[in-house]
Amino acid sequence: MTGQPCVLCSGTEFRFVVTGYDRMQARSDDFNYVRCLECGLLALARLPSPEQIPDLYPSDYLSFINSWKRDLDKPVNRLAIKYLYGVDSVSRPRLARAIFRLLSARIMPGIQEPHGANRLLDVGCGAGELLEVYRRLGWDTCGIEISPQGAAACREKGLAVHQGTVFDAPFRTQRFDLILLSHVIEHVLDPVAVLRRVGELLAPQGKIVLTTPNGRGLGFFIYGSCWFHLDAPRHVFLFDANTLRLLAARAGVAVSRVVTQSSSQTLAESRHYARTQGRQFPRSLADRQALLRESARRRRPHRVYRDLVSPLTYLSSLFGKGDILEVELRAL
Repeated sequence: MTGQPCVLCSGTEFRFVVTGYDRMQARSDDFNYVRCLECGLLALARLPSPEQIPDLYPSDYLSFINSWKRDLDKPVNRLAIKYLYGVDSVSRPRLARAIFRLLSARIMPGIQEPHGANRLLDVGCGAGELLEVYRRLGWDTCGIEISPQGAAACREKGLAVHQGTVFDAPFRTQRFDLILLSHVIEHVLDPVAVLRRVGELLAPQGKIVLTTPNGRGLGFFIYGSCWFHLDAPRHVFLFDANTLRLLAARAGVAVSRVVTQSSSQTLAESRHYARTQGRQFPRSLADRQALLRESARRRRPHRVYRDLVSPLTYLSSLFGKGDILEVELRAL
């Protein structure tokens, strides 16, 4: 990072990795990413100021819209809720719960089982899609969302949400059994301070489930600047399993589980960028605007490609090279 030490290890030597471009809205700037030679953290070479952060996000950014839906009324999902995910599922027969636990990755991926007193905090809850799901499962839910649009969308659904950050949230005595940090930590300028504060909000035996792009995943290896999860310049830092463990240690929490996930959709989106926008952008802002318009016009479902790469995404996840890291953290 130009003129700044690494936020994780205070290292001062970096290696250029890739030049990223804003593939959602045209900008005249390019965004170089460098890797710390001491700890391996991938970061923007020039960090934005806090005042610049809001301008990086278009109004229809994915976190702020209703982009994630799950039909909880499907028969198989209703059974999964009854025997595994609902807060009263703990009273069901152990064998039935074990069967649904084996199938859980296919039925309702990413949803957590009941835990403790089932008090949930979703940090960076966007428009509240996950909060809605957990509320239907019987959890006591609360969210934090910095975006006015996202917070307003949550309130329209009757969800409890604080518009702001973990540092100004009004939780002096309230503690949570499950805290979700879904695609948040890569956006913040001080990930150590954010994770430390989140750890302070944990109830005894509580856990944090953190998901973030894998900076050493297969998608980045294949597509480079076109990787969907590079998302320059909004992704300030990109972690891997080792740098996440270092982040946890610095923040005073312990890593209890690390897995990687991948999807054919992520690779399909990356391929779409590669085919319609290219690995390098033209210099002219007008040319970049035209490029993004043409890319949007040429969007396709990519079903054949997704079917072809599905085995590859499965293997990449199995061997720790999936595009997304899911990390479970607990208090020390």
